Amino acid sequence: MVDQLSDVERAPQKRLLIEKHNLQMRNNALTDLQSNLSKLQDYAEVLAETTFFDRRTVASSAQHTTATAAAGTAGGKYNFEIFQLASTAKQTGVSDAGKSVTSSNSLATTGFGITITEGTFTVAGNQVTIETTDTLDSVVTTINNLSNISASYNSSTDKITISTTDSSTLVLGSANDTSNFLEAAHLVNNGTNSISSSHKIGGINLSDTVSSANFTAGAAASSGSFTVNGKTISYTSTSTVSDVLTAIDNSEANVSASYDVVNDRFVLTNKNEGDTGIALTETSGDFLAKTKLLTSAGGSLARGKNLIYRMNSGDFVLNQGNTITSATSGVAGLKVTASEAAGGAQVSSINTSSNTVTTSTLHGYSTGDPVEVYTQGTVPGGLSGSTTYYVKATSSTSFTLHTTTSDASNGTNAVSLTSSGSGDVYFLGGTSIKAAVTVGQDTDKIKTSIQEFVDQYNKTQSLITTQTRSSTDANGKVAKGLLANDVLVADISRNLRSKTTGDVTGITGDIKRLESLGYKTSGYSNQVTLEDSDTLDESVRDKIGEVKNLFTTATYGLGVLLNSYMEELIGDQNDKGDLVDRKKTLTEQSGDIDDKVKEMERRVQSNRDLLVRSFVAMEQAQAKINQQMSFLMQRFK
Repeated sequence: MVDQLSDVERAPQKRLLIEKHNLQMRNNALTDLQSNLSKLQDYAEVLAETTFFDRRTVASSAQHTTATAAAGTAGGKYNFEIFQLASTAKQTGVSDAGKSVTSSNSLATTGFGITITEGTFTVAGNQVTIETTDTLDSVVTTINNLSNISASYNSSTDKITISTTDSSTLVLGSANDTSNFLEAAHLVNNGTNSISSSHKIGGINLSDTVSSANFTAGAAASSGSFTVNGKTISYTSTSTVSDVLTAIDNSEANVSASYDVVNDRFVLTNKNEGDTGIALTETSGDFLAKTKLLTSAGGSLARGKNLIYRMNSGDFVLNQGNTITSATSGVAGLKVTASEAAGGAQVSSINTSSNTVTTSTLHGYSTGDPVEVYTQGTVPGGLSGSTTYYVKATSSTSFTLHTTTSDASNGTNAVSLTSSGSGDVYFLGGTSIKAAVTVGQDTDKIKTSIQEFVDQYNKTQSLITTQTRSSTDANGKVAKGLLANDVLVADISRNLRSKTTGDVTGITGDIKRLESLGYKTSGYSNQVTLEDSDTLDESVRDKIGEVKNLFTTATYGLGVLLNSYMEELIGDQNDKGDLVDRKKTLTEQSGDIDDKVKEMERRVQSNRDLLVRSFVAMEQAQAKINQQMSFLMQRFK
């Protein structure tokens, strides 16, 4: 009875919970709408950007030449001829930076370029055991004592030689060797009966500290500093040679440092291609002097090469690095990277007696190939720039020049060369590497983005139609959509249609609305459809400026206008705006209902407790009355 009375009292709560459920359903519907508007905003933002309509496609006719084009790059076909690739400059120290070994010292201190580890190694099937306290002389003696084996160390060449005395093929090493002696001695099997170190065994052990390293020029200072391309490199008494090389690599000098163990020399290499130098200055200490990298210590710079190319049959151009930019091409936004080149030959000498040109590398020309002379210095006497000459190849590194192909073929009437000219002189031509780079409007991406914008608009309108539409069941009962009476949602639908399909204010030309691009709207729905794709293709191809204005014009362009309207509804981070506020109101209303239900339930429980107490008291009174009646009846029997 009490529970039934409580259930009757809970009837208003049930009505409120139904109302809360309806609020939550409306809130969920508004969340779906917000999600669709957010996607529409994303598409509108893309179309509102002026640079989007300046997007470019770029294609190269050759795999060895790649290209990229930034927005706004001038469209067209650019024909490149690549004659010479750029290469890096190197500062190379003098060979024999490390001293030869001292054969009478222990293996630990003898001066091997590679630290010797104790253990065993194998010579012609015989196992030799060494310890780091052994001397090189004693190890050579041990090998000499093997049957049919002779071994020696030559202090002049700093090499070890091991041979068989019976002319049988010598085999060194085995899979279970535990010492690296053969590796440190640069002894490698060669299929003969005699094996010598492939290069000197003394050198620089990179794990040694700078002051203890085996430099030919004597012990180096324990600490100091120097600059590479103006960047300071410092080292201390605990710094190893490897630490210093790593510090150079990791610095902003843009140089890599290495030790060439074969030639026993240090090398600095520019990380960027091109004919640029490497500046070295010893500040304190003597690391650069001991490594013989300084020019004053015998080091030398091998110049890097610049890329040489020609665009659209124009002038020859030098470019630092293998990526051509607007700095030399003059085409803003275009970058072209070459990985192959041919047809470029640098002159090493000119013999004015035989009229012969000798090149520093293989020229690759065939007799009859056309070439032009190019230099930023003085053209060799007898030649003129921008004139085509024909080659008579006399060797792989020499040729004579002729003014006709027939003279070149016959080797007659060679051009008289009167001087070598000055500066770097090149001959360019022959079979150069060619690539056609085509830059065009990215029409496909633009059309796709416009269609994605329209598709999302249609999807959003379809969602609104579904959520606001009323329906009638078989019994004639009318059910309203979740958002049927929401004025804001109705305004959104109306505004989306007017802003998307209306004329854009403030622009001239033929394209002033979506309909101008081939899209159509219906008076019966809010959907937009593409009915004339040819019109869209032609507009994007031939009137891209007008299409751009349609979407990007300040304030009224379709992309700008829709993006601004989305910000009014949901903000730019989905965190503020009219729609966000509406959802917040519904959430607060749901919260208020929860509070009311809690208060009602508190009263129900309070009333229930009161009823329970009343019923208990009544039952107790009834029980007492029954007891008294029973007593009286017993008395009057």
